[in-house]
Amino acid sequence: MKKLYGLHEGLYEGLNARIELLTGACRSRGAEFICIDSQQVDYTNLPKLHRGDMLYNFARGSQTLESLLINDEVTTFYRKNPKIIMNRHPSELSMIHEQNGIVAPKTIFHLTNDREILKKYVSYLGGFPLVIKSQNSSRGIGTIKIESWQNLISTADFLVDGAEKFGGNPYIMRAFIHADYGARAIVLGNEVVLSKKFLLQEGDFRNAAILSKARYEPIELDSESQDICIKATHLANLEMSGVDLLFDKNGKPYLLEINFPTGFQSSPDIPQLLVDYLLGKAEKNG
Repeated sequence: MKKLYGLHEGLYEGLNARIELLTGACRSRGAEFICIDSQQVDYTNLPKLHRGDMLYNFARGSQTLESLLINDEVTTFYRKNPKIIMNRHPSELSMIHEQNGIVAPKTIFHLTNDREILKKYVSYLGGFPLVIKSQNSSRGIGTIKIESWQNLISTADFLVDGAEKFGGNPYIMRAFIHADYGARAIVLGNEVVLSKKFLLQEGDFRNAAILSKARYEPIELDSESQDICIKATHLANLEMSGVDLLFDKNGKPYLLEINFPTGFQSSPDIPQLLVDYLLGKAEKNG
């Protein structure tokens, strides 16, 4: 029996739904789903994964455990299995995308509170409004819309001072896209298997800060948008990801970020597709 080892770190909203969906998808295909919590597992007695076994870190965290379990033989959603799993934030992956010419909001990958440099950054990003984003944010929480120079310098002083105290600068600055709507696409292999339009929440420039108010509708992405999603996923050494796009007033797509792992609870078909993909890849790998 094929085994899919699913990793997560602790418990949080939506996790149990992911576990149930993956368990059911594996059961329907005659595979065993072995769920491991990196906060509870015995690190002196970790399983040894062999050819034919599958590994999927399906929630936030667990990079240390994933690094200890992964090897060249195990089947994953990576195009090439890395030796060590790095905790790469979506904004860090954005550097790879920028280097490869994918259309995205103009970005400064290091926040400063130096006034003269900030003036140059504001000009480069096209003026106000602009966005400051935490690399540790999710659902838009930690993404701040900056409307004025006074707003910028006071926010930058606070964030940079805090970052220096804690030994890092996890903030980026971005041009603000005056978007009509956005989309979340699930990429699997060489295709987009699901795409949903998301509408910005009333009085907000984000869509999912309050999960209960997030609104999604089916959307068929055009070939340009699909190509962006697939290329962005592959450049990150991935065969699966959740891709977020924004569309401006003219319908032009901008890559916001890719997410791996990503939520898949919104469609009951996705867990089955994920398991089928891994099983097919494991079969090809012998």
